[in-house]
Amino acid sequence: MDAWLFAIGPIAGLAAASVALPLALQSHAGLDVAVAAAVVLLTLLLPLWLLLDTNYTMTEDELRVRSGPFRWRIALGDVREVSPSRSWISSPALSLDRLRIRYGAGRSILVSPREKQRFVDSLRQRCPAVLVTGF
Repeated sequence: MDAWLFAIGPIAGLAAASVALPLALQSHAGLDVAVAAAVVLLTLLLPLWLLLDTNYTMTEDELRVRSGPFRWRIALGDVREVSPSRSWISSPALSLDRLRIRYGAGRSILVSPREKQRFVDSLRQRCPAVLVTGF
């Protein structure tokens, strides 16, 4: 996990709170306060949920990716290629030191397992036809 990524969540939450809560409290409207509270909670809780609950599980026939409320199930038979990536594209990865997994018909996902080489070796073992590039 990249340290800067860990800091983004609380900073976003504090920024949202510093803007939304004073405005909502000045309006004295219950709905405004409720909306502001929901925004603040989401900006605080969602990043925390993503940080604490992002993981990758490989079974005999699929790769399960979990990141907070988001889930992916990728059939290992559909995996075509694995390569390193430093892309900033939003993904279930807690680091910019990522792996791009291409699967299915033009689909891909970025992941950042702690032990990249072990992850790739495990994927190779389960998907002997996978093309591994850039290592």
